[in-house]
Amino acid sequence: MTTKKYMMSVFKTINCQKISRFQKRINYLFIICLLVCACKKKQEYQPKSNIHLKTEHAKFVGKEACIECHKSEYDSWNHSHHQQAMKIADSTTILGDFNNKTFIHKGVKSTFFKRGNNFYVNTTDKNGDYHDYKIVYTFGVTPLQQYIVKFPDGAYQCLITAWDTEKNKWFHLQPNLELAHDEWINWTGGAMRWNTACADCHSTNLDKNFDSQTKTFNTTFNEINVSCEACHGPASNHVAFYKSSNKDAMPQKLYMGKSLASKSLIEKCARCHSRRSQITKKFDYKGHFLDHYSPSLLIDPIYELDGQIKDEDYVYGSFMQSKMYQNDVTCVDCHDVHSLKLKKTGNDLCLSCHEPKYNSESHHYHKANTAGAQCINCHMTGKIYMGNDYRRDHSFRVPRPDQTVKYGTPNACNECHKNKSAEWASKFIDSKYGTKRPDHFSNYLLEGYNGNHQALYTLLSQNKFPEIARATALYQYSNNPLSYNELNDIRKFLKDSSILVRHEAVRSFEKIRNQNYHADIEPLLKDSIRLVRIAAVKYFNSMGAHMSGNSNFDKAEKEFLESLDMSADFASGQHQIAVYNEMKGRTDLAIEAYKRSLEIDNRYNVSRMNLALLLYKQGNIQEAKDLYLKVIEIEPDYSNSYYMLGLLFNEIGDTKNALKYLAEACEKQPVNIRAFYNYALKLQAENLNQKSIEIINKALAIFPKNENLLYVKLIGEMNLKQRKDAYKTCSELIQLAPDNANYKQIFESLK
Repeated sequence: MTTKKYMMSVFKTINCQKISRFQKRINYLFIICLLVCACKKKQEYQPKSNIHLKTEHAKFVGKEACIECHKSEYDSWNHSHHQQAMKIADSTTILGDFNNKTFIHKGVKSTFFKRGNNFYVNTTDKNGDYHDYKIVYTFGVTPLQQYIVKFPDGAYQCLITAWDTEKNKWFHLQPNLELAHDEWINWTGGAMRWNTACADCHSTNLDKNFDSQTKTFNTTFNEINVSCEACHGPASNHVAFYKSSNKDAMPQKLYMGKSLASKSLIEKCARCHSRRSQITKKFDYKGHFLDHYSPSLLIDPIYELDGQIKDEDYVYGSFMQSKMYQNDVTCVDCHDVHSLKLKKTGNDLCLSCHEPKYNSESHHYHKANTAGAQCINCHMTGKIYMGNDYRRDHSFRVPRPDQTVKYGTPNACNECHKNKSAEWASKFIDSKYGTKRPDHFSNYLLEGYNGNHQALYTLLSQNKFPEIARATALYQYSNNPLSYNELNDIRKFLKDSSILVRHEAVRSFEKIRNQNYHADIEPLLKDSIRLVRIAAVKYFNSMGAHMSGNSNFDKAEKEFLESLDMSADFASGQHQIAVYNEMKGRTDLAIEAYKRSLEIDNRYNVSRMNLALLLYKQGNIQEAKDLYLKVIEIEPDYSNSYYMLGLLFNEIGDTKNALKYLAEACEKQPVNIRAFYNYALKLQAENLNQKSIEIINKALAIFPKNENLLYVKLIGEMNLKQRKDAYKTCSELIQLAPDNANYKQIFESLK
């Protein structure tokens, strides 16, 4: 009897007999043993070796090495947005009108012209002086094309005037802003620097190569555009396998292939299609997305308070919020993987998965074949970015005009029905779909932003909600004063299955600056994800913890220092370098980095504020004062600069100016509770007790039942001998802190 026939007879016997579970397990084990022995004996099957044909690291070989086997994929990719992401500027690639065309925006004249076979622009530099600049690269293709100029320090700058390829005209990318010539967001600044802001995603195997000592770039790439290996990774071993005659080895897997799980595929697309910062000096096609990048949470001004798009988010942060993402729908279910085009048009694309009933007037209540009957206009609202680029929100949400009524967030209905009110839209939805709304994370997020602290914790605690929403809830939750029990509640999220939630949990303890959780956070120094490890390092550094001899800390800190060096060409990067040096007690290096931050972006006032405080601590009063005044000049509505200036004047004994700036701090944004507190104390010191009580009452309207504010109010009332008012205030304090002996003593004296 052959092995195959014998095994079938065994299976039939087992299936026909009524035997115990134990007996079944014995029989199954016996069958497996027979199979193994039979295969070994007859050698009917020889598995392929798991050893790859080549053992060295794969190298980039270029698209030409792919065409022979992947001609159809190449043809699909050719002329796509990826293929045209960036090109050498010449007569075949430049779409703009360079026939001595002039474009004037807010007094700045840009003239586009040719000189021989080259293309030029005459426009202003960072000092406002006019120069001729040669165009070296084109950037993008539609609906706009930008142009790139090379600078002597190796930087490549994108012009802020672009060509509209649909309307065939020049236009300004920031038409509503009054830009200074030397501003960071203007064309000679860091925001428009190709090396800094664009290159990682527009070319293949990009290495920024910024030297923070010489402040120069030596940026390199293997291919100028988003070519095959930009997504699939270095392919030398893959190509070598298929060119080899030895087919016994297993072919090496590419970084992005057909067998990827849905979340893994999206994570790989997210590398470029997300609003994120980079934490490694070079992307090496290894590890998780969050080993290399730190994505933005759903916070203003990038997102609306309910998570809808506001600024550019590049899709990933939106898509993570969607039910599609939760149900393993991926980018390639809608978009062709190589041409990037939609696989179908109109509602046909949605009906690839959704039931036909959704494409009916009984569902959308609009006439067929009108704009209102298109699924995307209700479930994928959009915004125009970069002047003319309309992009849709990929969170695929149900319109919520009821949230517009309550919180002022946008909704799809009023995007079209601009002449109608949100109340009208909300009532229409109620009449057609009923009053019950799905249990959506935005309900809790909006409640939390509007003072319901518990709503944020509820969102954070439920795994059914998107992890990016949960992490955002924790971010906002820890921005509020937390009780001892609330702090302990956060501890469990240090072990959460979500990387983003773990990361935000560590950051929460860093913000709170509580030193009682070292033992909880120390294991995260060896977390499986680099982003979390770096957060743990930052926590211990901010606490001033002594970590010498801790090998896990030493390894993770090297990763952290690499992330600092990676961002050294950003003002924010130099700011973080300064903060790190300040924590380490290296004051001179901190001052140098804060100043470098302001050289990169003279309007980066967070560095100016920190530098002012550091100089003040060193006794450099005048320079600190000048820095605070410069912040006020640039941001006249920013409260914290007035507050810090008020404290400075108080320290040097200038009471008049101390009162002036503390009073102004209480009128500015963001609301600063310490400004009210210190202003009231200063008023009491000047025997202006009634005025101090008025200020405290104003603060208590914003921060009700705040113990510190109530205590200052109590002192003012006692100074004025307002015993009944003082008695009432002291009663409130005892309710807040029943074990406070001082409050009890005052209360007894007031009786």
